[in-house]
Amino acid sequence: MSPVESITQGLQGSSKLDDLFQSEMPQSDNSLFDAARYHFQNPGKNFRAKLALSSGTALNLNSQDSLHWAAACELLHNASLIHDDISDASTHRRGQTSIHHQFGSDMALCLGDWMVAKAFELAARHSIHGGQLVSLLANAMQETCSGQISDINQRQCATVCAWKDIAKGKTSPLLLAPIKGAAIIAQLKDSLHNLERLVEFCGLAYQGRNDINDIVPSSHRSSDLDGRKPNLVISIYGNLDSGNRELFSQWYSSEDVSRVSHWQKNIASSDAILHANELVEYWLAEADILVSLIPSELRLISQGLVESVKQTAILESQDQIA
Repeated sequence: MSPVESITQGLQGSSKLDDLFQSEMPQSDNSLFDAARYHFQNPGKNFRAKLALSSGTALNLNSQDSLHWAAACELLHNASLIHDDISDASTHRRGQTSIHHQFGSDMALCLGDWMVAKAFELAARHSIHGGQLVSLLANAMQETCSGQISDINQRQCATVCAWKDIAKGKTSPLLLAPIKGAAIIAQLKDSLHNLERLVEFCGLAYQGRNDINDIVPSSHRSSDLDGRKPNLVISIYGNLDSGNRELFSQWYSSEDVSRVSHWQKNIASSDAILHANELVEYWLAEADILVSLIPSELRLISQGLVESVKQTAILESQDQIA
């Protein structure tokens, strides 16, 4: 079995996860019912649930415990997406209208909050480690919220160092939690420090690739430039020693959106793209090195995570070229 298959097979019981969502979601007499049903008609890749279930299998956990933990992690992630769409004013998610655009911001806020509460409830059902699992989810959500608000509040062109802090906060906590929670349930005594570092590198590489795709090709309008959002390529470009550096900094700090296309083309044709790709490759290489230092029970899962990020980067690069 390949590392990626080890994660994919974590959702062989996907029908059980679907059944659990159906039974745990707001029912027809609840005002949240229509919005919840609409959201889960296109549940996405369930990647965090896959991580939790495959980790549970690797650690020989009780299947029901793994299922509850997987659902908790996936619900927390989904809640963060619903809330992010409100703050980002995103009109679409997963190929359909976003919850706040379809049902209004009040409904979206309440549904997201409901999912957070349900995630904590599901985690708390573990008879022995419920408290630790809830604490893990709470810390992950706090870090994610801190990363998101830093993203929103960033109005100057971020340094690469600042970008890394924001990217790690937004991406890593909810990727680490599914694996770490399974390790807690299994009472794995080995240090998970290297696992945390590996997930951070994967999060940076994943976010870095997304940022590159926001800039290239320049035929589509960059939402990050338009909204002055932290972006790896933009951060690198803003610190390049070029004649445009001061002009770009002045424009970026202004409210002007009429020259987004102009600056996007400049950035897309600069060395910033090459440097960003080199950083993504470096982070993936560092993650590869750490795989051998992960506790043996979780090594295949960790390698699968790295390979999944690599495959995403390759597919998105191919789409970009096409």
